[in-house]
Formats: sequence, C-alpha cells, structure tokens
Amino acid sequence: MLVNGERAGLVKLQDLTDDTPMFDLRIGRAWRGRGVGTEAVAWLTGYLFTELPGIVRIEGTTRQDNQAMRATFRKNGYAKESHYREAWPAPDGTRHDSIGYAILRRDWLSGTITPPDWHDELA
Repeated sequence: MLVNGERAGLVKLQDLTDDTPMFDLRIGRAWRGRGVGTEAVAWLTGYLFTELPGIVRIEGTTRQDNQAMRATFRKNGYAKESHYREAWPAPDGTRHDSIGYAILRRDWLSGTITPPDWHDELA
C-alpha cells in the first residue's frame, strides 16, 4: 500500500475465490493515526464489491485492544460479528480476545449496517 509514493502498509487478501473473502491490514508505525487505515478499508471494500460481483460479504479480524482498527471497521460500515476470547496470542505470551467484523454487500449498497442478532439463543 502506497501513500504519496511511500510504502505505508500492507494489505493481504485471502479467499478471493469464495463469496466471503477476508483481509489483513497492517499500517506502518509512521503512518498510524493519519487516516490511512480508514481510507484503505474504504477503497478495498469498494474495489472488492465492484470488481468481484460474486462476493456477498467481506470479513476482517483484529485484537480487542486495537481500538484504532476497530474504529476503522465501524467507520467503513462493518458490523462486529464475533468475539473469540483469548484467541490471539501475543509474542510475550499474553492472550488477547479476537474481534471479527464484516460488511454485507447489501449494507454497502444501501449505506446501512445490519447488526447480528446477539440474543438468538433459547433460554
């Protein structure tokens, strides 16, 4: 990923042959806090939905403590869909919760967010 001709980060796409691709976004330390991530996710979302008409949804995951990426997902219309406790090990041995976000094509087209039904379990 380039910004003004400089490498600002990395985007990895996975499962592009499925109807639900996933992506990984890494922003270089010098570029963090400057809106690069938000712009990258907006571009990536539009590109995937426009260029790959078979895609139904796009997914991404981040650590619970990565508030900047969580805000980036929300700013781009992604809904929180999963919360996996202690699923992301850090190099120091600490375990963090992993948080999954996704956007549906229909929500992207309409500019809405359809949250999951978190209360669907029977008593």
